[in-house]
Amino acid sequence: MKILHIGKYYHPFSGGMESVVKDLCEGLHLKGHDVTVLCSSTSLKGSEETINGVKVVRLPRVGVLFGQNLNPTILKKVHELAKEADLVHVHCPNPLAEMVSLTLPGDIPVVATYHSDVVRQKFLLKLYRRFFKGFLNRTQKIFVPTKNHIKFSQFLPDYQEKCEIIPFGIKEAPFTSNENNLTCARKYRKKFGAYALFVGRLVEYKGVEVLLEAAKSCSQHIVIVGDGPLKGALNQKIKELKLDDKVSLLGKVKDQDEFVGLYHGCDMLVLPSITPNENFGIVQLEAMACSKPVVTTNLKSGVPAVGEKGKTCLIVEPGNSLQLANAMTMIFNNQELKYKLGRAGRARFEDHYTCKGMIDSQVSAYKRVKEFSTIISKHGKKAA
Repeated sequence: MKILHIGKYYHPFSGGMESVVKDLCEGLHLKGHDVTVLCSSTSLKGSEETINGVKVVRLPRVGVLFGQNLNPTILKKVHELAKEADLVHVHCPNPLAEMVSLTLPGDIPVVATYHSDVVRQKFLLKLYRRFFKGFLNRTQKIFVPTKNHIKFSQFLPDYQEKCEIIPFGIKEAPFTSNENNLTCARKYRKKFGAYALFVGRLVEYKGVEVLLEAAKSCSQHIVIVGDGPLKGALNQKIKELKLDDKVSLLGKVKDQDEFVGLYHGCDMLVLPSITPNENFGIVQLEAMACSKPVVTTNLKSGVPAVGEKGKTCLIVEPGNSLQLANAMTMIFNNQELKYKLGRAGRARFEDHYTCKGMIDSQVSAYKRVKEFSTIISKHGKKAA
């Protein structure tokens, strides 16, 4: 099939949605499909290139308004590329792309992956709601990674019959232990002793400040990997709380062996997010692939549905630093529990969250959508 994906950004731009779209598109290409991605540039200059077999078209951007890229040529380009496609796949939320999709001819199948509701720009929802419902009505299928994406959405409960759960997946190979990353793991273990690992952007909704508060009640080390606008404030808070000997802020770790070594060396991953802006948490899959337990929060999003409470992970209430500290201490002090959760997490990863599983499920869904659209189209022509 010729498949057009429309996303906000694409590799090398980093983010949860972008990593999923990249792995999906490259996997589809390897299965013999012709894949094009339409996304935004981060400047006035557009571009076209091929990355690992995927054609990537970046639209010129004249600005950003309320988090939405402003791409003047999007209408023309969507129609131009969709005309050659068997199917258009929109990654939501992406209001401008969703509105443009409403203008496509009815015989072009449109599907969507629903990554999350619009969370930050709530005051715009009254204007956006009408267009978005029109877009959801236009789609043939809506893919979600967890049941919670339907349960807690403002929109999807009305479209349950269109929804299909296709869990996100990641490639297993980069997280498989080898001599290089295990050497790094031993290095970190020697440096930090037993430690809990946080991986993510340093932004407010990630709950890193709550993690620092929890660190006061936890005797073991906390290692924080990532960069973002809160880096300076977090460094200051570490000094104020006198946690310099218990918390290490490493910044972004670009070397793959070092990055994976941090996972293999840790006792657990901690994802202390405090708002539904955290809608899935790909880092949970990375930890599970490395047979590590996860401590996460009971958000009204897909986050707590990724693992199984008490079996692969421990779940605490968002913003509760005492519960977070107690959960981490429980794993630090109980090696049997740590290994039990880690093994179960690895098994769940293999059953639900491999990249191969995600791609196979997506291809199967595409075929069903295409077959159904062909049948409808034939009946429509006969009626005419």
